[in-house]
Amino acid sequence: MNTKNPWLTRYIAVLFGVSFFGVAPTLFNFVVDPFNMNGWFDLDLNKREISVKAHYPLFKMIEYPRNRGSHIILGDSRSRALQDKYFKEAGFSGAYNFAYGGATIPELYSTYEYLRENTKLKTLIIGVPLRTFDLNHRNGLNRVPEAIEIAGAPFRYYSSWFVAKTGWANIDDRYGSELDALARFMPSFIGTARAEGPSNVTLDSLLDPALCEGCRLPEISNPAKLPMALRRYGLGLGVWSSTWQEKNIDRVLPKKFARQVSKNAANDWRKFTFSEELWSKVAEIAEWCDRDGIRLFFFVPPTILEMQHRIADFGLADVNHAYRARLTQYAPVIDFDFDNALTRELSHFNDAYHFDSGVAREIAAEFSRLIMSTHQRKKTKGRKGDLIRCPIEKEDSKLDRTHDQLSLRVGVNCRIWSRSDV
Repeated sequence: MNTKNPWLTRYIAVLFGVSFFGVAPTLFNFVVDPFNMNGWFDLDLNKREISVKAHYPLFKMIEYPRNRGSHIILGDSRSRALQDKYFKEAGFSGAYNFAYGGATIPELYSTYEYLRENTKLKTLIIGVPLRTFDLNHRNGLNRVPEAIEIAGAPFRYYSSWFVAKTGWANIDDRYGSELDALARFMPSFIGTARAEGPSNVTLDSLLDPALCEGCRLPEISNPAKLPMALRRYGLGLGVWSSTWQEKNIDRVLPKKFARQVSKNAANDWRKFTFSEELWSKVAEIAEWCDRDGIRLFFFVPPTILEMQHRIADFGLADVNHAYRARLTQYAPVIDFDFDNALTRELSHFNDAYHFDSGVAREIAAEFSRLIMSTHQRKKTKGRKGDLIRCPIEKEDSKLDRTHDQLSLRVGVNCRIWSRSDV
C-alpha cells in the first residue's frame, strides 16, 4: 500500500523553496554588506560610489550613528558636493554631510525629524534651490522613512533582495573581469542556437550599406544656439531690481549644457507653483533651530548663468527674489546663484546644474569660516583658493545695501541676504 502523502510532499517542497528564497540573500548581504551595516569584511568595494547612489538615505542612516557630527549639511546633490573632507581641509572638524542626490523637501523634513530625536546639533546648513519648493518636484519622493526602518532592523536589511542587488552591483563593478574569466571554465548547459531562415543570407550581405541607403537622419547645418536673454528683471522688485539685472551673454553651449538649459529648465519651471505646504516644513525646521540654539544657514547653490535666465523666461523672477527674502526671517541666505564670474565660467561646472569639486572645496571653506568664531578664523591656515570670498568680515564686503530691514552684502562670487532684525 502506498503510504506517501502527495499533499505533504508538495507542502515540504513549497516550504523549502520559500525558505531558500527568504534566506538566500542573508549570508550574501552579511558578507558583502553594501551599506556597511556591520563592516566585518573588507572586499575593496566602491560602496561610496555604487551603494550611496542606489539609496542615498539608507547609506547615510546607517553611517551617521558612527559619526555623530554636530554640524550637518542637508540638501540635494549640490549640497552633497560639500564633502566632510573639504571642511577638514579648511581646518574645521565635526561636519557631516547628510545630503541626498535628488533630495526633496519632504526628505529634508523627515531627516530633520530623525535628527531632532537622535542628536544634538550646533549648526545646520540647508540647500534650498527654488525648484524644490514645488509639490510636483520628483513627485514628492521621500525615501527617508524606509531608510530609517531598514537601518533599525538588521534582519530586514540582511534578508532584503534590494540590498542583495546592490551588493551584486558592487561585486560586479570590482570583480567583473575576474568573474568573466571564471565563467569561461564553467560548463555550459545552453546549446548553440540555430536561426531558421534562408540559407543564402550572410553577415556581409546584412551589413551591405546599400540596404540602408537613405536611412541616415538629416544633419543639422547650424548648431543650436540659445537666444540672448532679455532684460526682464525689475518689475515688482523695486530697489532690488539692479541686483538681478541681466547682462548679455552670447555663446554656444556644449550639447549637454544646452539640452539642460532648454529642456530640463522648461520641465523645472513651466508648471512651477511655489508650495506653501513645503514652505511650512522649512519654517518648522527653522523654528526648531531657533528654539534649540542651532545656528542655521540657507544655501542657494550656483548654476550657470543661462540656467538662471530661464527662471525669468517663465515669469518667476519675482518669486526667485521673494523666496530668498522670506528665508531671511529665519537665517542668513548664502547665495551663489546670480550673475558673477563663477557662474559665467563653464569650466567650473560639470553640467548646467552642478559645480565641480574645486568650487565645492571653496564653498565648504567659506561655510567653515561662517561657522567659526573670529578667533578660530584667525588661527586657521590661509585659504588655498581665491575664486570665492563670502562677505563674512567687513573687509570682505564690496557692496552693502539695506532696504526695509532686508540687507545684502556682496563679496567675491558670493553674497549674503539677511535681515537687520534677526
